[in-house]
Amino acid sequence: MRKRERKFWKTLACAGLCGALAVPSAMTSFAFYQEPASKKGLLISKQELFDDILELGVDQVVCNLASYQNVNAFDPLARDCRENGVTLTMILLNNFGARNPDLMPVSEPVEGVGNYAFNTETPEGEEAVREYARTVANHYSNSVSNWVIGNEVNDAEFWDYNGVMDMDAHAAGYAKTFRIFYEEIKAANPEARVFIPFDMRWAATDRHAGRYAVRDYLPKLNALLKDTDYGIAWHAYPVHFFTKPEFLDDDGISFDLNTPNINLKNINVLTDYMQGEDMLAPDGSVRKLILTEQGFTSACENGEERQSEAIKAAYEIVKANPYIDGFYLSRHVDAKSQEDAGGAFGLWTRDPNASQDEVPLAKKKAWYTYQALE
Repeated sequence: MRKRERKFWKTLACAGLCGALAVPSAMTSFAFYQEPASKKGLLISKQELFDDILELGVDQVVCNLASYQNVNAFDPLARDCRENGVTLTMILLNNFGARNPDLMPVSEPVEGVGNYAFNTETPEGEEAVREYARTVANHYSNSVSNWVIGNEVNDAEFWDYNGVMDMDAHAAGYAKTFRIFYEEIKAANPEARVFIPFDMRWAATDRHAGRYAVRDYLPKLNALLKDTDYGIAWHAYPVHFFTKPEFLDDDGISFDLNTPNINLKNINVLTDYMQGEDMLAPDGSVRKLILTEQGFTSACENGEERQSEAIKAAYEIVKANPYIDGFYLSRHVDAKSQEDAGGAFGLWTRDPNASQDEVPLAKKKAWYTYQALE
């Protein structure tokens, strides 16, 4: 296993920064960013599996913190990442059961909705979101390097629901939410990076009013957030991700800005687009891009071999693209809910007799393939 380099945080007076952001904040901030030794990342299934992360040689870990969880839920993982030089990315999700109900944009759960937008439509909601953002940002100021605000926000029907289907109105609502989190995160840790998450549907539409093509939605967000140093968190799944792991033969893919989808087959379309003058960060640099969710199923004929080859091919594409900073496999251990839909994305099979989901049973071939990648 290669030696890991550690970068320690330092304490900075943040009066100037906090004044520039016009945000109430703590007296000090931690300037911390763990530069990863490689682009190799993974969604960890359980914090107890951190030793497996080290054995795999994974340099970046992603986790999901939901609004109904205790803020300190990932303290053990944060400590392990910091002590071992692993970059930690945290995705912030809003779900019913949130500790402050004012965070919710609707009063009752909506059938079929996976995640909800943070409520910034009322004064009480905006105050609750600001308080939550400040609490989380301060708690993880010396351990989380990357923050992702929400999940696939171009899908207002399922993954960022607030009852608003109009694209302009939804973009304005998300931009307001993002700016609150951005201000609080940057006040707590000026070196942290903050990302907007999208699915792979670039120009594709499915006639649902609240499912926006990123090609149309991203420019609206960019116009509202251009003064911030936002990054993009892309989900680069194969087009037929529940039925086969291969992506290089995907349909629904072209190599121009009219492509329905953008995944690892044509990810250069996205990185080329981000180099356009209007998309650049305030300092003139290309905005940061991490691929925070992609899975390659082994639930098919000769599945372990095919999954292994797909992961290797995908990672080699990522390594060759200088504008991609991270590649995160979407499952450490197979999950029952995804298996039921046809997807076995983990590097481990799960124990079907365990009382909990995602309890590892056996390493797949892909585990050894991923371990060997650098």
